[in-house]
Amino acid sequence: MWRIKGTAVTVSPALPVVLALFVLLSSPLLLAALVLAALCHEWGHYAVLRRFGVGVKHLRLSAFGAEMDVGNTSRMSYGAEMLTVLAGPAVNLALAVLLGGLGYWWETAYVFAGANLVLGVFNLLPAPPLDGGRLLWLATAWLTEPFTADRITSAVGLMISGALAAAGILLTCRTGGSPFLLLGAVGLLITNLRQKGLVKSPVTR
Repeated sequence: MWRIKGTAVTVSPALPVVLALFVLLSSPLLLAALVLAALCHEWGHYAVLRRFGVGVKHLRLSAFGAEMDVGNTSRMSYGAEMLTVLAGPAVNLALAVLLGGLGYWWETAYVFAGANLVLGVFNLLPAPPLDGGRLLWLATAWLTEPFTADRITSAVGLMISGALAAAGILLTCRTGGSPFLLLGAVGLLITNLRQKGLVKSPVTR
């Protein structure tokens, strides 16, 4: 663990292994595009959080992505939190458009545009812990109350993650698609199963 401007950063031991496998099974260029897209995504969240005067206490990097522990958000309205959550995918989608246009002159830019597009759209899926899942919770809590938001978000998240994992398994079996997409889908499903209490979380000491 190390600190960057007061933010504690930890890296999962599995992350370097996954990155090395990605280079072996895919390409360093695609890995670079995905890493840069992820960094821009997190910067979008961070920039809006700072705009609202909220700091980031802890940033965890794992094989399934990044997770931020932020400071006190009790002073933020539902609207402000929704803007913060939307900022990450919005940065990716804006970069996808800009880099897609740049691809007319520099073909490699299409790889970076595609990485931003996939990351932006994937994060908008309404399943925790993705940004879309948080947006669903905030919108539902705003219109109803937090308990109802928990139930609806949990049910929708389990349905979406289950469908995504099933589609990933089907595509991998039929076309030999990327195992990393399947890994992400299965990881998302496990996260939602844990939230429903259908699988046990790892024991922490």
